[in-house]
Amino acid sequence: MKPYIVGLTGQSGAGKTTVCDTFTSLGFHIINADLISRYVTESNKTCISQLKTAFGDEYIENGVLNRRKLGSLVFADREKLDKLMSVTFPYIIEEISRRIEKIGENSIIVIDAPTLFESGLDKSCDIIVSVIANRNLRLNRIIERDGLSEREAEKRFSSQMSEEFFKNNSDCVLENNGSVKEMIDKAIITAQNIKEIYYGKKSKKEE
Repeated sequence: MKPYIVGLTGQSGAGKTTVCDTFTSLGFHIINADLISRYVTESNKTCISQLKTAFGDEYIENGVLNRRKLGSLVFADREKLDKLMSVTFPYIIEEISRRIEKIGENSIIVIDAPTLFESGLDKSCDIIVSVIANRNLRLNRIIERDGLSEREAEKRFSSQMSEEFFKNNSDCVLENNGSVKEMIDKAIITAQNIKEIYYGKKSKKEE
């Protein structure tokens, strides 16, 4: 049986990591698009060369992309962010496809990708799960998690899809405005539903 592909996305700071950890504990395979992005911008010489051409030598240090430095640029400028995505997405998608093939059949694979829709990866998914949360909660979480200033966090938010977009384009939406335990419980129920869909015990419409 071919692998079942779950697209996991949502707003920055909403709690995708908690959902991923729960899915992992229940036997799902996780492919983290952020880690793959880091991998290709550190090891793929062609990608790095294209980034140097697109943004300049000052964003490449010791032969790899300075992600934090470039992030300060692209999150403040939508056009530059689009340019970054146009360069990196083909390499990220290629690596994700390679890893899906390596995992193989009879498996549930979660693509954890904040830019699932922007990259077009959503079209390769059998089901899409989005995680959302109140703006102030998300703001506090990413300031603490990533060491960002409030201004930097706001810039990151401005480059992302709206809550309504995720609600309108997802098969399942998990709201994370409560405790970690509540989020884990929601993730467990979602994982159980996905397993039942994959193994034919219910239809996607019943999820």
